[in-house]
Order: sequence, then C-alpha cells, then structure tokens
Amino acid sequence: MAEQEPTFMIERIYVKDLSFESPNAPAAFAMTEAPSVDVGLNTNTQTVDEANGLTEVTLTVTVAAKGGSTTYFAVEVQQGGLFRLQNIPEEHLPILLAVHCPTILFPYAREVVADLVSRGGFQPLHLHPVNFEALYQQAQQEQGQHTTQ
Repeated sequence: MAEQEPTFMIERIYVKDLSFESPNAPAAFAMTEAPSVDVGLNTNTQTVDEANGLTEVTLTVTVAAKGGSTTYFAVEVQQGGLFRLQNIPEEHLPILLAVHCPTILFPYAREVVADLVSRGGFQPLHLHPVNFEALYQQAQQEQGQHTTQ
C-alpha cells in the first residue's frame, strides 16, 4: 500500500471563551494617563479524534491596561482551531502545533480583542503581530538550558 500524503487542514476556527472587564468604568473613561498594556499569550493542544487526525489548538490572549494602580480594562480571549493533521511525520508536529496553528489563530484573536475593547468604550487596541516561530525557538532554548543545569 502506498504511503498517503501528509494532510494539514483547518476544519474550524471559533471563539472558545472570552471575557471583558472594566472594573473602574465610568471613571476610567476620564483618566488622562496613558495606560500601560500587558499582553500574555499561551497555547494549548488537545487531541480530539485521533483516528481522523483532529486536534484542537487553543490560543489564549490576555490583555490588561492599567494607569498606575487603576485597571482600565482586562480582556481574555480563547481562540480555538480544529485542525486535521494526518500522515505528518512526528518530528514536524511540534512546529505545526506551536508555530503554524497559533499563527493562523492570532489574527482572529487580535480582531476579537480590538472589538471587545471598542465595545467596552475604549479606543480599539490593535495588538502587534507575533512571531510564534521565535517564541518557539526561545522556549526550546530555555528548555534545553533547564535540562543541562
């Protein structure tokens, strides 16, 4: 039997969970201090249907905007993607799951963040693009340093 071609397909992209909080509204709208914005990223991978090669990748984006000790707003978006990964060589899976899938999901999460912040009464927040490959390589280097110590 001939070896089957590798398959990498997007089956579905969806918002899995989201939250917006503005604990100091409406006073936060009168603040004149430019907020500092902290952004956090995390990915999680889960096999959904091994026989059909379905894997869920969830990219969680957290954003907190604060002026001094005052929180303007906080956002968390879990952007999910269902991907079909079949006949992919084992050594290629980590890069697909940690780099390519989050790269596909990020623009969707970025759009949800901008929309939520705008609907919350603030100027839309447009997150800068993320180089998931560089983050992956950095994590690999850090992991290698921890195992050699």
